[in-house]
Amino acid sequence: MPHKDPEIRRAYERERHRRRAADRRAQGLCQKCGKTRPAPDRNLCESCLERARAAERARYSRARAGGAAYGGRCPESRRRMARERTRKRRRERKEAGLCVRCGELAPAEGSVFCETCRGERRAAERKLYAERRAGGRCGRCGAEVIDNASTCASCAARDSKRRPRKNAASRARYRDRRARDTCVDCGNASDGASRCAPCARRSWYSSNVHRGMPVHPPRYTVYELFTGVEHGPLDSWEEVAMYLAFAKLSRHEVEIVEDASPMSRYTSW
Repeated sequence: MPHKDPEIRRAYERERHRRRAADRRAQGLCQKCGKTRPAPDRNLCESCLERARAAERARYSRARAGGAAYGGRCPESRRRMARERTRKRRRERKEAGLCVRCGELAPAEGSVFCETCRGERRAAERKLYAERRAGGRCGRCGAEVIDNASTCASCAARDSKRRPRKNAASRARYRDRRARDTCVDCGNASDGASRCAPCARRSWYSSNVHRGMPVHPPRYTVYELFTGVEHGPLDSWEEVAMYLAFAKLSRHEVEIVEDASPMSRYTSW
C-alpha cells in the first residue's frame, strides 16, 4: 500500500489538510475545528487561536530554557520577519504623520521622531558611545581601534564619504529656514533673526569668548620722559615707530609700556 511509505503518507496528509482548509474557508468556518466562524481577519476562531497561542508560548518557554535562540526557530527567518514588520510599521506611522518609534505624537521638524523619543534616543546613543570609548573601542561600531582613536578605519572611511552629503543637507536646511525666517538651529520662530534667543545664547556661551580668559593682542602706550605726556594706546610696534617718527621723538626721550593679556604668558613660546 502506498501509505506505508512515510514520505508518500506525509504528502497525502498535507494535501488532505489543504483541501479541508479550502473547503472550510469557502464555507466561512474555522479552518481548524470547522464549527464556528473565524475571528476577524483570521482563519481560526477565537478558541482555536487561544489554544494555538498557549501551545506556542509553552513551546517557546521550553526552547528558551534549553538555551535556544528565538525559541528554537530559524534565527535568519525570524530576523528577516522582524525587519519586515519594522519597515511596515515605520512606513504606516510615517504616512500617518506620527513618530515612527512611539506612534503617538507628531514628529519634530526635519525628523521622523517626536521630541521625547529623539531625546531618549540621543541619551541612549551618548551612553553607548561613552561605554565604548571607555573600553578603548570604536564609538560607532564597537570594534577595536588603533592608538586610542575615536573610530575604527572602516567607520572613518564611511564617514568621509557621508560628510559631503551631510554638508549639502545642512546647507539646504539652513537656506530653507532662513527663507521662512525661522531659527537655523531649531526651526522655531526667530522674529527675522538667524537664531532664536535660546539658540543665540547657547551659541554665544559656547564660543571662544567664554572658554576661559581670552588672549588679546598686546597694546602699547608712549610716555614722554620730560613732559609726562601720554600717547596711545597703540596697537602694534609699527604704529609706535610711526608715531615717534612723526612726533620727532627719539627712543631715549620716551618710555614705551606694553599692556599684554595676562594669558599671553601661559600661551606664548
